[in-house]
Amino acid sequence: MLDSRYTLLWRTLLLLALLGSVLVLRRLDPETRWLERLRSRFYLGVPWGSILSLGFVLFVYLVVQEGAVRWTEPLAIPFSAWSYFYLAGWLFASFAHVGPGHLLGNLTSAAILAPLAEYVWGHYPGTKDGAWHADPRLRAFVLFPSSVLGLGVFTSLFTWGPVIGFSGVVFAFAGFVLVRYPLLVVVALAARSALRTVAAALDEPIAVVETTASVSPPWWYGIAVQGHALGFLLGVLVGAALLHRRGTRPDPLRLWLGSLLVGLSLSLWVVWWVRGAETFVLYRALGIALVIALATLVTAALAASDRQFVGTLSYRRTAVLLLMLPLVSMCLVAVPLNLTAVDGASPDEAVTVGDYTVFYDEEITNRTFSVVDVEAFGEATDVTASGVIVVSEERTVWSQEVTRAELRTHGEGSVRIGGLTWSERIEAEREGWVVDDDRVYRIWLEHDGERTLAYASEPVVAPGSIDGHEVAVLAGNDGFRIAVDGEDRAHMPDLGESVTVEGIEFVREEAAEDGNENGDERDDGDVLYAVYGDTAIPIAEEERYTSRQADR
Repeated sequence: MLDSRYTLLWRTLLLLALLGSVLVLRRLDPETRWLERLRSRFYLGVPWGSILSLGFVLFVYLVVQEGAVRWTEPLAIPFSAWSYFYLAGWLFASFAHVGPGHLLGNLTSAAILAPLAEYVWGHYPGTKDGAWHADPRLRAFVLFPSSVLGLGVFTSLFTWGPVIGFSGVVFAFAGFVLVRYPLLVVVALAARSALRTVAAALDEPIAVVETTASVSPPWWYGIAVQGHALGFLLGVLVGAALLHRRGTRPDPLRLWLGSLLVGLSLSLWVVWWVRGAETFVLYRALGIALVIALATLVTAALAASDRQFVGTLSYRRTAVLLLMLPLVSMCLVAVPLNLTAVDGASPDEAVTVGDYTVFYDEEITNRTFSVVDVEAFGEATDVTASGVIVVSEERTVWSQEVTRAELRTHGEGSVRIGGLTWSERIEAEREGWVVDDDRVYRIWLEHDGERTLAYASEPVVAPGSIDGHEVAVLAGNDGFRIAVDGEDRAHMPDLGESVTVEGIEFVREEAAEDGNENGDERDDGDVLYAVYGDTAIPIAEEERYTSRQADR
């Protein structure tokens, strides 16, 4: 491959460009004031707490989730915050990730924001009473990393649903820095974008992309906006308490503008819901209005007057209480949600590995969202799921891991399950036929070399009739079959062979190469024809699947 042969050359060119630019800047600006400022806030001028915290996140991915041996497929299911009944879930959820993209996205954000938060907090608090917490080494190597760990556990305890990822802590960093240096956070987010661009260029110096059919949900689906808001509010309130203790107040205009831009840049406006197995709703206008309200409250909580407003409450304290209200409300709602048990009911055609049960089903109640029955604004929590489902009553896990749409497009998928000391992989495979605009198909689950027929769809009747006979294709336990006039009459013939039922010859032939209109790389499919007299009528065409590599 021409591109891969020159990958090292392109990476070297990029690194030399960065190094050269830094050297030129060093000659143009030889002052070392920034080093002195770092030494005034960090022990030996290094943000040790941030390094240790991010190192722990990387350790969890590489070792606990086995990302070192399966970089693209870490063990994620057992390390999500499913409920209070599963200790490992809520202890690791804030530090585990579902894949390399998720991990690197949070690490690049944390690499920018965590040192800024540590800078605001500082290793030299300036106390003169010899307080134990004033030791810079203790603050750098113990107190800051411990605070990050505690914050991560707190966000996983009070999030709604099986959240996973470091983003709640990252948002807390953003909120904490925002109250002290509002516009610096905006600059930091731009730096984050630049860092991600450079990292992507080093990882893939040349990108070749082909147009393919996509089965991905919208980019905002799965964003844990409640967990993000929880972390952000907590960071703002802790930062506000620190500034109050230090007797510092921010500029109102800068704080409002910074809060608004940060809220929009960090997608705090993404308020979404799921309407069914493959339908999602984004309330964009509502989300932006909430971000504007949040920016106003943050500004008032730190910059409002101390004059009396209501009773003994000042304007500023009233704003602080209003800012605490959504935080407390989210925590109160999270408690009953995380105390619910999992319904372990599953069909007989399931694969059991350890305490996990894996099966395929369609249009069943989605237990991730349907914890309690609520209807509001035209939406409801009673939604459905279709695909490969993973259930573990012991771990309170209920998760749709491979969607019906993904199997329909790729023809395959996989699930990794396990725990702290073990992991297993289960493969899902689909095979089927397209009859007119409908499909008849079977889903297989394979584990440790053993295949289980997990699902067979309903028969599909071909349109029209042939010599007065109705023809249908059905999925049976022993393969696909042909039904005539509602009766199962014959096996689907092999390629190049035929079978005759009621004077109608059914012939299976290789599909003509018609140049897939989407340009997708698909497996070759066959066509089933019904031959009667001199007429050959296409009845069904074998499903063809886009390769996963092509879809990427």
